[in-house]
Amino acid sequence: MMTYSPHASARRHVSPARDAFDIARQLVDSAVPDLADIAAVEVSDALFDERSALLEAGACQGFRRAAFRAVCGHGSRCAYRIGEVSRIPSGTPYRRTLSDRRPRVIASLPPQAHWLARDPVRAPLMHQDRVHSLMVVPLVAHRVVLGLVAFYRCNGSSPFGKADLRAAARLAGQAARMLDDVHRDLREQAMGRILQHALLARPPHLTAVEDVRGHVPADGAPGGWFDVIPLPGTRVGLSVGSTGGRGIAAAAVMSQQKARVAALAALDVEPVEALTHSLRPSTVTATPPPVDGSAADRSSAQTHCLYAVYDPVTRRCTAARAGAAGLTVVAPDGDVTSVGPTASDAADGDGYDVAVFDVPPGSLLVLSCAGAPEQRGDAPDDQEARNGACTGGEARLPLTGRGAHVLLTARTRAVAPMDIATWELPNDPTAVADARDRTATQLTAWGLPDLSFNTTLVVSELVTNAIRYSTGPIGLRLIRDAALICEVSDNSSAAPRTHLPAPSDQGGRGLIIVAHLARAHGTRYTAPGKIVWAEQAIDVA
Repeated sequence: MMTYSPHASARRHVSPARDAFDIARQLVDSAVPDLADIAAVEVSDALFDERSALLEAGACQGFRRAAFRAVCGHGSRCAYRIGEVSRIPSGTPYRRTLSDRRPRVIASLPPQAHWLARDPVRAPLMHQDRVHSLMVVPLVAHRVVLGLVAFYRCNGSSPFGKADLRAAARLAGQAARMLDDVHRDLREQAMGRILQHALLARPPHLTAVEDVRGHVPADGAPGGWFDVIPLPGTRVGLSVGSTGGRGIAAAAVMSQQKARVAALAALDVEPVEALTHSLRPSTVTATPPPVDGSAADRSSAQTHCLYAVYDPVTRRCTAARAGAAGLTVVAPDGDVTSVGPTASDAADGDGYDVAVFDVPPGSLLVLSCAGAPEQRGDAPDDQEARNGACTGGEARLPLTGRGAHVLLTARTRAVAPMDIATWELPNDPTAVADARDRTATQLTAWGLPDLSFNTTLVVSELVTNAIRYSTGPIGLRLIRDAALICEVSDNSSAAPRTHLPAPSDQGGRGLIIVAHLARAHGTRYTAPGKIVWAEQAIDVA
């Protein structure tokens, strides 16, 4: 009698459907002709669909034909094609075996058996093949019914006996244990995907972008993410990424990487610096190290990521990518430009690529990242491909290459020039009064006189600090958006520090005043130096 391959259920990154069909095929190959003239296997939908795999034992009632084999001269036709949904009517030995999880042997099957009338699909074929003896054995692991196998003997063969039933139970037990590996792997993948979707929050409403949409492959490992991060100065951070692995472990690594990028984005570092520090090896291992060191396994453990910052004031985008990730820009006139490698290029690329480019308002930014799709083997037939695969409804986007992609699309917007006021001030104490006057005049023109007192005080303190600690010209910029933003730039990289002055100190209270008047404030660094900003709420009547 043939035996099972011990590696059949130990494979990973193969479709669960393919695994289940392979195990069922090995079962019938082992049984025919040594044990039976005909053998057929039905397996539960819980081995094909993640949602069904999460159902409680007995809740999944769907079954489909997974394997069939007959000796020459019998079984020229089978009741169901491979992959086709199989009906298991009530009142038949098949349904009773599924209900009580007990094997059954019908040593002598009369042609007039009343239950045959309940199964109009199988009964005619059994008459045609002159089946006279039947065994039905459930495929059960941990009290979960994963399928059943039916064995038939035809004229010319002796009836089944107790020894045959014991042999059939041993074969079914081996198959059930292997199917249980597939089932547990699918459940883990489903739970990881639930965690993944819980971590992918709905993008916030922002001035910089609109029509924001994210997509993670429905048939990939749950290590893909996208994120939309509000940044000071009406800017926005956009990130996509993916990590290898499977199940909850992959989702956990994904959450760590996504959180690291978001945390570094909150510190307002450059995109390349955010990737450099965020893509450190994780303390959580999503996949065990490959035994053979194959390139495919190394690729599956790699993290791919792209982080871009778009500024709707300057209409400029800065992006950095690691691994197989890329950015495509679709201009309002339909012109398509790939900025850096697309996600399908050079998945084994090392280092970080950086791009800085202008973006016309109304352009579509398409961030793409190679996901970690499960490797799909060829289906036994078209029916398996239709029933066993899961599609994600991926939109038609200007991307090339094959395989699953994590996608994030956003249409850019620009802050209107009338909502921006910019001045260059000399590095001289007399510039402070000029900055206050310009600010008050601009707020009156914007219809925001109520913010004049607080804003001029904030501007005065920030410009004074810039004059004190820098040497070159000073920039002052006001932005009217959902909030009023005040930015003061200089050529010094020294960050202002808040400290508590002594009662006798004449100065040192500037940042304390700013923190009291503004709802948020901070510093971001630029190539020439830094920008200190403060944001105040605009009351809408």
